[in-house]
Amino acid sequence: MGKITPYLCKYVLPQNTEAVENIKEAFNSTLKHDLKTPTIAQIRSLELVLSGIFGELNFEQREVLTHTLESCRYMYVMINNAINTYSADDPKDLFTRKEFNFCTLVKECCIELTKMAGAKGQNINFKSQMQEILIKAHKTQLKHALTNVLYECISRGYENTGINVLVEKLPNMVSFTVNANSPNIAPQVLNEIFKNAPVGSAKFNKIGASLRLSLAYKIITSHQGIMFAESEDNIVTFKFLIPII
Repeated sequence: MGKITPYLCKYVLPQNTEAVENIKEAFNSTLKHDLKTPTIAQIRSLELVLSGIFGELNFEQREVLTHTLESCRYMYVMINNAINTYSADDPKDLFTRKEFNFCTLVKECCIELTKMAGAKGQNINFKSQMQEILIKAHKTQLKHALTNVLYECISRGYENTGINVLVEKLPNMVSFTVNANSPNIAPQVLNEIFKNAPVGSAKFNKIGASLRLSLAYKIITSHQGIMFAESEDNIVTFKFLIPII
């Protein structure tokens, strides 16, 4: 289902190594200056407004600004991911399956989202039955999937609660599970949660959630994996399994 393939651009990079490095450096500088710096400014400004320093907000204003702040924080994480991704020595590495430690990648994603979770008083609790589980996969794509799923749990989770992450090694498979204390998801929404478009008359923030989960689902299925979601007793759980090789 939904195999992800790289976008083919007609522009051909120059063969000169120095010229290529200059292009990469200019691109990274653009990401940092034109995207990362304004995003940090947006986050700080929204935090100040929500703190009440410029006056009290009503419920609707606070709700809109809170969702906007969450989106800005998520964008900041994605920009950092893009900067790290396109700093790769060889662009072909982005779409090449390589062997790596899955546990290390999950820990890295948890650390990057710690500040976002902390803003809601949440703790990310990581647990794995072993320190090293080697898999062969598209590391960059898998990191995007992990980040999207973790972010979704943080976004849905109640304040001052735990985000629980579990990695397990099964026969020929690796399992990733994350859950959070959260409002229950309606069955009709849960059944279509990995689709591109939200079900029914969803609020604006639900559209971004649907796109994040849809992308994660496509990445996991492109690795011949399976992914599903559960919601009961005020606990939402996202889980996927992919072959080790």
